[in-house]
Amino acid sequence: MPISDSFVLGPQRELVSIYNDEFLTPLSRPQYFIEVYRCVEVKVGDCFSGKHGYPVAKTTAEIEIVVPDTTNKDRDSSDKNKFYKYVVYNHTSCKCGTLKFRDGTLYKTITNNEVSEADYKAKYRKNPVNLIHRCHSHVCNPQRRYSLVSEHTNVIPKSKYVAYQQCLPGSVALEKNNYNISVKMISGGVGIVSVLNDISCQAYDGENVEQCPKIERD
Repeated sequence: MPISDSFVLGPQRELVSIYNDEFLTPLSRPQYFIEVYRCVEVKVGDCFSGKHGYPVAKTTAEIEIVVPDTTNKDRDSSDKNKFYKYVVYNHTSCKCGTLKFRDGTLYKTITNNEVSEADYKAKYRKNPVNLIHRCHSHVCNPQRRYSLVSEHTNVIPKSKYVAYQQCLPGSVALEKNNYNISVKMISGGVGIVSVLNDISCQAYDGENVEQCPKIERD
């Protein structure tokens, strides 16, 4: 069954990695996942079709996170420890725009994101909650995410993104379901999006591979 939460137009709650939109963690960094709000839908008629028909952020707020290098404990005592800063954008209102613009308002590009140990110690207590700690050796809830459908250039703006639920990396889905939803194409036809949904999760040492929605033509 589709996710049943009521859908209100505007930024929607989503769980993301602080590093990238693929749920991946770089080497020598701790896993870190936070809740943000992202623009994924706009009112019918508010967007043009084509490259300008995407829900994008009209206004944003920056969320700053500082993390240690996970290899610090292995360093020689004569070497300084390393720490890094990441900035994730929280969408506070939405408008229409290009996909390139939206991609530029997910993660802030920082040329040199290394910070001093003093800066890290001063700021780490202000970090948002790392939701990876909610799933540790017990059954936990999958998290809501949104995916751009595979043929997004051919669907109307309202159908560019679909919601699904995914277990956090480091946990395994105990139960899954699969359902199809219909989306309107720019041509006037209808496409079918197949969505794989995680229902319940449990901590696990293996990898959890993300399933991406794809469109099939009628």
